[in-house]
Amino acid sequence: MKTYAGLGPDTLTPKLVGVAPSQLHAGVAVGPEEGFVLSRVDGRTSVAEICLLVPFDPDVTVTILKRLFLIGAIDIPGAEKPAALAPAAAPDLIDGLDLTPDQAARIDQMFAMLETRNAFELLEVTAAADKRALKRAYFRLSKEFHPDRFFGRNLGPYGDRLSKIFQAIKTAFEILSDDARRQAYEESLGRR
Repeated sequence: MKTYAGLGPDTLTPKLVGVAPSQLHAGVAVGPEEGFVLSRVDGRTSVAEICLLVPFDPDVTVTILKRLFLIGAIDIPGAEKPAALAPAAAPDLIDGLDLTPDQAARIDQMFAMLETRNAFELLEVTAAADKRALKRAYFRLSKEFHPDRFFGRNLGPYGDRLSKIFQAIKTAFEILSDDARRQAYEESLGRR
């Protein structure tokens, strides 16, 4: 169990309040990331589980949940109402796109290696990785490269690159997590 300042333990279960957006505190608009997190609030899923379900870092997800709690979109029984959140500093974005230079560089780096990396290298695991390690690697990379992580953002040419990266990661995971397919793949690499 993890405890977050201003929210409480991650075992708490947020619930929808059921108010119209116009009735939210100060008429605050809910952005795409907040809407995505809000769509995972069902009154049965804990904060910890929501952090696993969305493609954002847990600290980002908790900040979004705090904001949703603060503006009255959700209730979190057992949690103290957080103090007003300081506005987040706007990240430096690439002109005309909703990506930071670091995000764009990571996408470019991964995209450039799609043709030269084998399935193990794509998932950033060793050839000895078991199914559990493969699943962890797949989920970690999915959080970073899943196109839904950037839902509603202007990505320009990076949208297509993200889709191709995610598809390659998914295919690598499917091959390596199936025993027969993995054996055939390793034989094709000359490893058996």
